[in-house]
Amino acid sequence: MSMVKVSAGFAANLLKNFLKVPYPTTSCVMSKLVNTCKVIVLKITLFSLATSLVSVKADEAIKVILLGGQSNMVGIAKTENLKSPYNKPFSKIKAWDPKDNKWKPLSPEVLNSKGSFGPEIHFAHTIANDFPMYDIRLVKYAAGGTALYDDWSPTLKGEQYLNFMNRTKDALMDLDEAGVDYEVSAMLWLQGESDAHENKGETYEKNLSDFISHLRTEFNASTMPFIIARVRDYYGGETGQAKIVRDAQAKVAESTENVAWFDTDDCSTQDAGHYDASGLADIGNRFAKKYKEIVNNQ
Repeated sequence: MSMVKVSAGFAANLLKNFLKVPYPTTSCVMSKLVNTCKVIVLKITLFSLATSLVSVKADEAIKVILLGGQSNMVGIAKTENLKSPYNKPFSKIKAWDPKDNKWKPLSPEVLNSKGSFGPEIHFAHTIANDFPMYDIRLVKYAAGGTALYDDWSPTLKGEQYLNFMNRTKDALMDLDEAGVDYEVSAMLWLQGESDAHENKGETYEKNLSDFISHLRTEFNASTMPFIIARVRDYYGGETGQAKIVRDAQAKVAESTENVAWFDTDDCSTQDAGHYDASGLADIGNRFAKKYKEIVNNQ
């Protein structure tokens, strides 16, 4: 929803100039009419100023975007395959560095320490261009070979769920201590291969739905966008489990408010189960496209 913003200076000048407008002193009726008009203009001006300040405050709130998943969210493509400007620190977007417990300009080294990168790099560059007015921060936690039914389960207090929550809460606590306004603006999810590989596809739909609901409650963000990169059918393809997981991802997205999904089948890979640099770039850009669509429709 868009809003026309009225600056405080503009509103003040408008009111000041209007109050200087002369009116006939010989006519009592005219005097009362003009005074009534002045009161109306004053109320409209003050309302416009108040709504303007509310809108400005909302825009100034830091947008925190979370990223989670398994090895493809970690990213195994080599940073040497990144070209400028993607291979340099990106000051427009900050990322939480868990090694130093501080916000730093996004670079592959901040979120990946092994000379590799994930979809966050191209995602960040795209949304910085789409939303130049926002202060956007990224918090990423991903671990290869992990499944939603146990490792990421909030109910079972799975190891990866706890690691993800601890990292996210450390980042949010830093913003709390700095006294700045923020909101958890979205979650990007690239996971599901392990559930298919471990024959847990039948539970994936419910587990994913519960996971989304839990995170929205945990971060007090009832309509938080949740964007799913639908996994390929390599892991669990021969058993039919991959299809079950892929169908579940699409079904949850299509039946849940502010949840979206996109295909990755055409994204290039460096081996049967992992995307290469070009594939991760495409995934990052598609995450950004879906994020923009949801935000613009809110």
